[in-house]
Amino acid sequence: MKIFSGSANRELAQRICNYIGVPLGQATISAFPDGETYVKIEE
Repeated sequence: MKIFSGSANRELAQRICNYIGVPLGQATISAFPDGETYVKIEE
């Protein structure tokens, strides 16, 4: 199982991962100038 965090609450995602014993997935999240969000899964 992989769990990834968005930009809203990374701490919550990390706490969930710690609780179930899996590492948090690696992803790059950034915003385009027009407000759209770019997400790249790094795994």
